[in-house]
Amino acid sequence: MAHTFRLDGQIHRLDADAVRAGLKNQIPEDVRDHWVEVDGVRWPVKQVFGAAMGLRRDAFTSHIALRQLRALGFSTSTLPGETTAAHGSSYPPQPRGHHGQQLPGQPGDGPDPAEAFATLLAFIGSAGLTERIAALEARMNGIGRSAAADLAEDSGMSLDLLLAALLVRKHAGRLSDIIHAAVITQVLPLILEEGERVLQRPSLAAGNDPSRPYDLETDRRVAEFKMSVWKGADAMRKRGAFADLVHLALDQSGRRAQLYVAGPAAIHFLRSAKGSAAWGLNRSSPVLRRRFEERFGSLEVPIRDFTAERAAHVELVDLTSLLPAIGPAIE
Repeated sequence: MAHTFRLDGQIHRLDADAVRAGLKNQIPEDVRDHWVEVDGVRWPVKQVFGAAMGLRRDAFTSHIALRQLRALGFSTSTLPGETTAAHGSSYPPQPRGHHGQQLPGQPGDGPDPAEAFATLLAFIGSAGLTERIAALEARMNGIGRSAAADLAEDSGMSLDLLLAALLVRKHAGRLSDIIHAAVITQVLPLILEEGERVLQRPSLAAGNDPSRPYDLETDRRVAEFKMSVWKGADAMRKRGAFADLVHLALDQSGRRAQLYVAGPAAIHFLRSAKGSAAWGLNRSSPVLRRRFEERFGSLEVPIRDFTAERAAHVELVDLTSLLPAIGPAIE
């Protein structure tokens, strides 16, 4: 019995004989999370589906493979949220590898974050994503229930894609910390001078704590790092960059003060903005605003004037000049 299905908008056809033929010269790999049983042997589901379809394994998810192989009558591991009892003996309660070892993944385990990220990245990287979404919007105009069901199947906006996006978003909150830490780690050997020493543990994660007022503090400099990428109005990013500039300008240690930013947009803003320091600090702590007034006077001073005068000693450094490789990633 042949099974017809859609994958990324393309119609495919598969039958059990093709699955067996694809495995003819294959050796079962170790099973990690999801498996399919073919003639009494349990295989990693992506190995089987990829061999049968002639597809690279990053072209589909384990969940897609499970559904299509299951439709051909093969026994498989469960999908997230399923119970063994709901599917009878086709979905055994304790999956084991092809040598009989018990697998670490249990029925109902969620999707693998790495696989979810690969799925999402492949979709985002597909040609014309913006145009693809716009075309989907147009096709939904005036649509009815039956046609909507066909469109959901044909569009590529699958449940697997949705689950992958949700899982990646769940873990994406720490990306800023990774970027911040990696930038400082890569820049540090490029800026330290002969004999210069880091005075205390740098603040590698985004944000400072009272014991570490600067992202980087050495015996010769204090520095803040801003890796925010500016794309539009960017009011929050503008305020963040200005607050860091003020923070550095307040330092009275006599050391070099440096603000490192991702790209020229932040530097251009600080040097040209006509808005007031009051606007720039209206989301900052009352303590910072009070220190500004005590040291520099009125908050009504234009940002560009403050940058050129009271904060003239603070060096504004474009990180792409130190790490050119990051340029294309932040454009």
